[in-house]
Amino acid sequence: MHYPAYRTAPVRKPAGGATSPLTFVLLITTPAVVAIAALRPR
Repeated sequence: MHYPAYRTAPVRKPAGGATSPLTFVLLITTPAVVAIAALRPR
């Protein structure tokens, strides 16, 4: 009987290109806060 060559399961690395949720939230909220501050009546 012929068995296939033994290979270890590939190690899954965390995705390096994925944006973390905190960064995503900051990218969305920062321009909004700046716009609100700029448009505030003085």
